[in-house]
Amino acid sequence: MSKITNVRLPNAVSGTYDPQQVNQLIRSLEQVILQLNSTYTPITSEDKLTELDWFSGDFGPSSLGTLDYQQRMFAYGAFLDFNDQTASIVETPTAITWGTTAYSKNISVGSPTSRIVFKKPGRYYIHFTAQLNSASSNAKTFWFWPRINGLDITGSTMRITVHDNNEAKTVARAAIFEVNADDYLEAYFAVDSLDTILKGYAAETFCPAVPSVTLMLLGMDYG
Repeated sequence: MSKITNVRLPNAVSGTYDPQQVNQLIRSLEQVILQLNSTYTPITSEDKLTELDWFSGDFGPSSLGTLDYQQRMFAYGAFLDFNDQTASIVETPTAITWGTTAYSKNISVGSPTSRIVFKKPGRYYIHFTAQLNSASSNAKTFWFWPRINGLDITGSTMRITVHDNNEAKTVARAAIFEVNADDYLEAYFAVDSLDTILKGYAAETFCPAVPSVTLMLLGMDYG
């Protein structure tokens, strides 16, 4: 509803109004009613716009409570890979790649596919898992650590040793990272024996497939 134009009303008098003043008052009230009727938005229409704004984010005025605003701000990602991943040289950093995106918002797989790219700056909760497999009976050690923009994160490595032939273990780590817009995260691993693999397993008749690696990310606060 737009602003009502000021309408001139008759001056107040002591006693009674004469017919001319009464007619002037009636004409003025008619002008006010006309403006109200021509600029009024029905409550049902206002409610409809609010509903569309909330559920789709495409209509109505933008506000902090709209779904559109929440979607622009929120960031999450779930990435995994079902392929076997191996190192070609011992004690050499090898980037883990991501072949499947389960969910993503403001986070995506970049190029090369070892990179997880952040659209929004802020702090993120990150959870990583890898499925280890041994191909011989001697002791074999794995190292895992993250890099941001190609730089190792100080004090972030996890180390695990497997011993038995065909032994399988799962390693996991959770952490909080702070990144800038367009930064990228990578997960690296190294081994001291090539009788090792990050193993993906096919589905069984009684259970789904096993990914070789998984990475889950959730934005906590944004810069």
